[in-house]
Amino acid sequence: MKVTIKDIAREANLSLSAVSRVLNNKPCRVSEEKKELIRSIAKKYNYTANQIARSLVTKKTNTFGLILPDIENIFFSSFAKRLEANCRQHGYALIITNTDDKYAEDLEMIDLLLARDVDGLFLIVSTESYQYVKPMMERLSKLSIPYVMVDRVYPEFDCNKVFFNHETGAYLAVRHLIEHGHQRIGCIANKLSSQSRDYRLDGYMKAMQEYGCEIRDEYIVEGDYRIHSGYHAAEQLLATDISAFFVCNDMMTLGVFRKLYEGGYSIPEDYSIVSYDNTIAPFLSDIKLTSIEQNITELGNTAFEVLFAQVGNEELPVKEICLLPKLIENETVQSLKA
Repeated sequence: MKVTIKDIAREANLSLSAVSRVLNNKPCRVSEEKKELIRSIAKKYNYTANQIARSLVTKKTNTFGLILPDIENIFFSSFAKRLEANCRQHGYALIITNTDDKYAEDLEMIDLLLARDVDGLFLIVSTESYQYVKPMMERLSKLSIPYVMVDRVYPEFDCNKVFFNHETGAYLAVRHLIEHGHQRIGCIANKLSSQSRDYRLDGYMKAMQEYGCEIRDEYIVEGDYRIHSGYHAAEQLLATDISAFFVCNDMMTLGVFRKLYEGGYSIPEDYSIVSYDNTIAPFLSDIKLTSIEQNITELGNTAFEVLFAQVGNEELPVKEICLLPKLIENETVQSLKA
């Protein structure tokens, strides 16, 4: 049977309030001898506080919710791990949910976490939600708890946001290829998502235009950030005259690798590649991938700090924090310059 504060108070022959204050490290008029007695009894019975009962008093559950679009994506799962560590260090539990990149699931997970009385939300919206920005903004504006949009944000929406400058990241990737002599560069982008449609694809276009490279429709192929779409996109791009790939996330890059290896192509001798996220390097034994790094630790720490500050301080102004990605240069880009 679970031991309660009442049980400890009975055995210690002290009041319930005195025991509660000692176990919660609050000031009280109890001798050090009695405090030690209370703690020893609690230890003997492996007492743990009833968080539900405590939340009725404090109006806090010490839980946060996290909504992910695809928990199988290494970037999102790694972010969840970093965020959970931050939460635990500050006495919070993290409830992690997955939407399979569907707008309806976004709404369902918001309702589910609200029903769990979480103290705040970390939200990475689905790709599909960009087709329903107005109703999603209306739903978020009605939330009674603090929240932070992470990674994927609505530029026109005024709320807490922590994200990377994806246009800059893509520009760095494509410029790196151009500086190594590549002019015909294919791009695999998720045109429905904010990152690719508005930013990563914009970064690709900006670099190509700035350096006078020809942009052809067949050079830009749709992908959905999953491995299979990278595979099929690579198949389309191999029918063109490109010499290099810019792939807008690591999961699609895995699909590109598979297609190239099946075709007997070598990297970077036959095709150069720059990826985005820099999350799969530990899993690649025979290749050192050049990629744009989004520092997941920085993203997780910053998102947590923003939300943690908002709990109990609803009058704080919203924060919009844009982080800078960087190019990690390795061995998947061949120089075509003489």
